Amino acid sequence: MSTIYIAGLGAGATAALPYGTLQLLQAGYPVLLRTERHPVVDELRASGLSFTSLDFYYETAQDFSEVYERIAQHVLRVADGAKAVVYAVPGHPAVAEKSVRLLADLAAGRGHVIEWGPGQSFLDDLLLRLHVDPVDGLLMVDAADLQVRDLKPQMHTVIVQMYNRDRAAEVKAALAQVYGDEYEVVVARAIAVPGEESVTRVPVYELDRDLTIDHLTTLYVPPLTLREERLAEFDELVSIVAALRSPDTGCPWDLEQTHESLRRYAIEEAYEVVDAIDEGDFDHLAEELGDLLLQVLLHSQIGEEEGYFQIRDVIRVLAEKLIRRHPHVFGDQVVTGTADVLANWQRIKDEEKVNRQEPVQQPSLLGEVKASLPPFSESIQLQTKAAEIGFDFATVSEALVKVREETEEVAEAASKEEQFAEIGDLLFSAVNTARHLGVDPEAALRSANARFRQRFTSVERQLDERGIDPKEATLDLLEDFWQNAKEKMNS
Repeated sequence: MSTIYIAGLGAGATAALPYGTLQLLQAGYPVLLRTERHPVVDELRASGLSFTSLDFYYETAQDFSEVYERIAQHVLRVADGAKAVVYAVPGHPAVAEKSVRLLADLAAGRGHVIEWGPGQSFLDDLLLRLHVDPVDGLLMVDAADLQVRDLKPQMHTVIVQMYNRDRAAEVKAALAQVYGDEYEVVVARAIAVPGEESVTRVPVYELDRDLTIDHLTTLYVPPLTLREERLAEFDELVSIVAALRSPDTGCPWDLEQTHESLRRYAIEEAYEVVDAIDEGDFDHLAEELGDLLLQVLLHSQIGEEEGYFQIRDVIRVLAEKLIRRHPHVFGDQVVTGTADVLANWQRIKDEEKVNRQEPVQQPSLLGEVKASLPPFSESIQLQTKAAEIGFDFATVSEALVKVREETEEVAEAASKEEQFAEIGDLLFSAVNTARHLGVDPEAALRSANARFRQRFTSVERQLDERGIDPKEATLDLLEDFWQNAKEKMNS
């Protein structure tokens, strides 16, 4: 067992080299530097300090993960044959040092003891230069791991390891998606290194242009402070919906809503999404998806006010369900195609019901068909389930016969109650015929609605061209114009 001292070389100035680190470096133990590309190293070398630089791993490894793994293993090998070893890194060992975290994790398994030495992070001097107090919210991100979803534009953001122009270009592309090309950021280089320090403010689009980008470069992104700048952020949207429901300053209509009163809007907005998909208009689709999302947020806000649930619960439950129902993605299960995926999905759903201890009911083929489905969808699913045991017409002709029978029964119905029931039976039979023909009845009706809309609009246009008030037009004239519209559409 040996002791591994992990110490920091400070932010860059020789005067800022921690005295405790200097004592460790001069204690006579083997000294390993993650990199000698640090402003104090030349002076340490001139003072006679003997050390081994591990920079060569950067030249031989395929990626940074491999670099840090090899460096950690190298330090451990030296520690295996020594009473103690000093591993020194730039800045502070606990700030933006992946090799340190990896080394600390591996050392215990080899029987070594980690002793944390001192250090001074560049972050202290950087925040001082920028007049930023981290208590206001600070996000620190490694440029190598930067993902758009990681950015929190309401926070002060520091991006490290932006060490060359290629990496700067990657950072620029990510920032542009959240902040825009023109947003001003700060490129800080060699902070606290006398004679070399520079702080330059540039728009995002200039990040990979005529700037000095090297291992001493850090990027600071100030937070978005105006609401209109943060409108693409989910948290901002949640706060807007909460404001709509505020008893003091909210909207009277929004304040009146309940889960029950909003019920129909969830269905209507879902249909609006479908319409936008059918139109192939992606701008319209984005807008309608937003309207549908609003329904989720309103229900979540009401749930939070009533103490039942909030938007975080909605998101967490969904995330848990997606992970649980996709063991072939988030686990080690293997599938060979969609059929396996659907079978696993159904099996997992059944297990969930058992775990929830739902009341045991008499099993029915129709039990899984939700009564809350749109009527046409419910009809198709009910008929499809019944057909699984042979309760179905054998041919389309037989299904059409049933439609004719139901049409006659509608004509014979005497009371409103009978007419209501028979119209329902007629529609059910029509849906059944569509199913046998392989036609989506809802899509077919939507298409019929569109044709009616187009033809009727044509009738209105013909009346307008002749100066005829629609309310004064005869039925025969309307029929003639209707036929004109049909012929024009069919030509």
